[in-house]
Amino acid sequence: MFGYVRLHKPTIRMGEYEQYRGIYCTLCKRLGKRYGLFARMGLSYDLTFLALLQTALEEQGPDFCPGRCSFNPTKRCLRCQRTGPTDRAADLTVLLTYYKLRDTLADEGFFKRLGAVLLYPMAAFDRRRAAKRQPQADQHIAAMMQAQQAVEQARTPSLDRAAEPFALLLQWMAGDMAGDDRQRLVLERLGYCLGRWVYLMDAVDDRQEDARRGRYNPFLLRKDEDENAALYNLNSSLAECIAAYNLLEVRRFDGILRNIMEEGMPAAQRQVIAGKDATS
Repeated sequence: MFGYVRLHKPTIRMGEYEQYRGIYCTLCKRLGKRYGLFARMGLSYDLTFLALLQTALEEQGPDFCPGRCSFNPTKRCLRCQRTGPTDRAADLTVLLTYYKLRDTLADEGFFKRLGAVLLYPMAAFDRRRAAKRQPQADQHIAAMMQAQQAVEQARTPSLDRAAEPFALLLQWMAGDMAGDDRQRLVLERLGYCLGRWVYLMDAVDDRQEDARRGRYNPFLLRKDEDENAALYNLNSSLAECIAAYNLLEVRRFDGILRNIMEEGMPAAQRQVIAGKDATS
C-alpha cells in the first residue's frame, strides 16, 4: 500500500507505542520467516494497521513477549506469540508487492522498470507461495489491478470511479477478518472508506509528478482541481471510516487505533495537501 495509515507519535502513550511497535516488528519477522529477507522490503504501516485491527477484534490477544530486532540485535522490542493476524498481513504484503511490481513494469520509466525487472523473479516466487495460502486474496488483488487499469485507460475524471477498485479491495480485506455477519458489514464499510481515502491520498500526493509525466490522475482531469475539492473528498472518506469503526466492539488497542485514524491520518493528510511527503 502507500504508507499513509500511521501513528501520530507526539500524542501516543508510551505503552501503546510499544504495543504498536510489537505488531509492526512481528509483521516484519513473519515476513522474513515465511518469505525471506526480500519480502521485508514490502513492510508497511497500512498492513500493520490491518493486523492491529484484526488482533483488536479477536477474543485472544497477541500474547506479547520480549524480543529483539532482527536487523539490530541490541534494540529491544515486543513480539507476538500469537501470529495469525500478522501472518495474514504478511501474505497480503507479498501479494500486493508482486502486483505493484507488475504495475511498475507496465507504467514506469526506464530506471524504475530496471529495478522492478531485477526484483520480479523473487516477487513472483513469493507470490506463488502466498497465493496458495491466500487464494481469494490473490484473486481479489488481481481483479483490482485489472479494474484499475480499465479506469486509467478510460481516463475518467470521476473520483468515485477512480477510487472504486482499491476501495473494493480494502472492503474485502477488512470484511474477511469478521467473526459474524453484523461485524462483516461494519468492517466492509470501514475497509471501503479506508481504501477510498488511501487511493485519493496517493492521487493528491502524486499530482505534480503525474502532470509532469503525463500519467493518469483523476484530480488533473477535473475542473475543480484545487485543495478544497481534495480536502472535501478526503475528509468525508476519513469521517465515514471513523464512523464505521465506532460501531465495532474492540477488545484491545482502541487508543492506538483511534490515534491512527483521528490524529495520524489527518496529520498525513495535512502534509499531502501542503505538498509535503507524508510517507517518509
